[in-house]
Amino acid sequence: MKRNLITTLNIVLFAGTILTSCKKENASAENTGVTNDLQVGNNSSCKLTHNDWPDIFTWDFHYNDKGLADEWRIAYPYGYVQNFKLKYDRFNKLSKADAYDDFDNLIFTDSFTYSGNRLVSLKWADLLAGADGDVLFTYNSKGQIIREDDGGTHQDMTYDNMGNCIRADYYDGTYFYFSDRYTFENNVRNPLLTVSGVDFMFPYAGVGFFNKLWFTNNLSIFYDTDGTEYVLNDFDVSQTVFTTNQQNFPTSANYYNKISQGPLDLTFGYSCNGSDNFTNQGSAQSNNAMAANKTGLHQGPMLLRMGSAKSMRARVTELVKQMKAQQQSN
Repeated sequence: MKRNLITTLNIVLFAGTILTSCKKENASAENTGVTNDLQVGNNSSCKLTHNDWPDIFTWDFHYNDKGLADEWRIAYPYGYVQNFKLKYDRFNKLSKADAYDDFDNLIFTDSFTYSGNRLVSLKWADLLAGADGDVLFTYNSKGQIIREDDGGTHQDMTYDNMGNCIRADYYDGTYFYFSDRYTFENNVRNPLLTVSGVDFMFPYAGVGFFNKLWFTNNLSIFYDTDGTEYVLNDFDVSQTVFTTNQQNFPTSANYYNKISQGPLDLTFGYSCNGSDNFTNQGSAQSNNAMAANKTGLHQGPMLLRMGSAKSMRARVTELVKQMKAQQQSN
């Protein structure tokens, strides 16, 4: 039985799994030519520097002289900040990522182990929570991460023919508690592909490598212990609108969530040849996003922050508890 989520989300939201002429379609992509020479990889003249998910989180990236990302700052609306300092080995593979708060206190550590060019484990430690873990990665014959194991938790990932992750299922032991699903009806490229040196969202669990495309739809479902489904997100694909640059990377992405009955409008900024180029090309609905959210619900997809099995399970358990109480009061 599916039930619409009608409570304020008490969990870290994403998500998730991952743009001079004009063109428009539904799901549409309008090319503004704001960033004309965007390429991918270490030779890119333009790189993603800023990605804003209103009332969810903000990502900011900084790059070193080699063009590799050396900082990834994640800021959440409730005041929690993770400013990751990224270090690389002599082969320019990511080897360590330590996170600091805004007062320069070390709060989280990540270290990466490889077999050849393949990532095989990620050791993490949450210094504030006093928890740590070791994530082990399983691959298919195409080199895609299909499973992540961390103690009593694991996540299973499924891909489409192009290599985009279309589904991530989260387990605590045998308890299947969350499913995050995506579709890619457009050809808008994933701007995270320009973040040289980083190829997966290591601060989060169950996301695999960066997708080739940016998502058009997200369906997020929480499961109670009795199997009852609680739908968090379900975007209306017909109302998804992208604004893109000449290389088909997004400068804005506008969604409408059928569950929260409100829009989610993302913006993307790039640095090209040393010049910051932030864009705010969102549709007119973006200024009224919070007012149009009729349920008071965070309307974006989510990523579960890397953490202990206990903490991840506790977030979902508390959310389900709140949903039941809200439904009983209506």
